[in-house]
Amino acid sequence: MNIRKKIFEKYDEFILAEQKVEKDILRSEIKSMLDEYSEKDSNCYHLLGLIDFESDDWKVHIEKSIANFKKAIELDETNVLPQLYLAHCYHDLNQLELALENYNKVDKEKLKEFQVWRYTKLIEQIGYCQYKLGNKEIGEQHFEEVLEWYKKLSEIDRVVPSELIECLPKNHRIVTEIKKIETYLE
Repeated sequence: MNIRKKIFEKYDEFILAEQKVEKDILRSEIKSMLDEYSEKDSNCYHLLGLIDFESDDWKVHIEKSIANFKKAIELDETNVLPQLYLAHCYHDLNQLELALENYNKVDKEKLKEFQVWRYTKLIEQIGYCQYKLGNKEIGEQHFEEVLEWYKKLSEIDRVVPSELIECLPKNHRIVTEIKKIETYLE
């Protein structure tokens, strides 16, 4: 088995690990394997960004994640996931202008073809940034699009519309309609 395949299999273990200690060990192993791997491409740098981003102490490592996502994008601008996760980093840091800028760089059609739930969440996150930055009407337009997707997506392709619910009043028509679809939100 080649080293690249081993690295990505180790990452699969990392994702499934539930204990912090186990995740920390796997994170170290993956980083060590990638240090020795001389043919790092966009996916490798994306993975490096993810293993720090997906940690309990992500804020400590966020600059490394950002640098790795940027390197992944530099190596392959068509790789949508590093662009998406770069935006997530800025979103989580509440740097909403940078988050919005990077969310808007994501190839939406490619993301929709890859995983429609990620596309729908992206639209919601763009709406969140717009709304929180004072562009409430534009934000609501994005939330309306999310609602339209929720109406036609199967349950497995829907994710919790947390940003939409955080922004809009509880009695807003969009929230009311989402709650009819996602009854657990009551």
